Amino acid sequence: MAATVTESGGVKIVTEVVPQTDPRAAQLDSTAPQPSSAQVKGFRKAQPKALGAIQIVSGFTQISFGIALMITESPAPALTVASGVYFWIGLLLVSSGSVLVETERRESIRLVKVCYIISGLVILATLTAVIIHSVEIGQDIPWCSIHEGGKMTPLNCSQSVYILSHGINSMFILLCLLELCTAITALVYGHKALKQRDYTQMVRLEPRHTPCPPTLEQPRTHSAPHHGPDP
Repeated sequence: MAATVTESGGVKIVTEVVPQTDPRAAQLDSTAPQPSSAQVKGFRKAQPKALGAIQIVSGFTQISFGIALMITESPAPALTVASGVYFWIGLLLVSSGSVLVETERRESIRLVKVCYIISGLVILATLTAVIIHSVEIGQDIPWCSIHEGGKMTPLNCSQSVYILSHGINSMFILLCLLELCTAITALVYGHKALKQRDYTQMVRLEPRHTPCPPTLEQPRTHSAPHHGPDP
């Protein structure tokens, strides 16, 4: 085994090359951290299980309200019901949350990549949903008007109907903002995990200490000065 010794700043660094036939090589390969494992651990700092649970609950909430509103507004559906925003964003959130929860159970860099991609889709979907709900707040309620002679004639709906409609849309805007925050968190940590450099473990093996032969220092001889006359 070849070993080289270098000295830097008063510190000696010993580098030893271990051949593949050495029993220690297999032990070093098993103890060395895999790059994908380090990336997954970096992504888990975002608590993907908690983020996934929030998205799953939000997704089922969207789907449940979408079914209820679709039944009640079947004669004259509003913009949110007609666009199906409750269903496609709900299914997307359930899918994204399921993948986030799975990353907590399995160490797979592919799952991190999937979370990264689907989080970007969730961000776009939630922004679109916020726009749709905001537009519906500014519109007239469809079931508070009738279609006669090619014209929409408004009816006298009670104030509570407008409060209920605007309240539902405002609630879902806040819910979309919560979903947006969870998606941004997953996206940021996923980006950091995928861009993380692969760290390699530097293993320093302590070489066998062989006693160095002592160096004999030659005594120095000093000649005494001669002050007397030469014989």
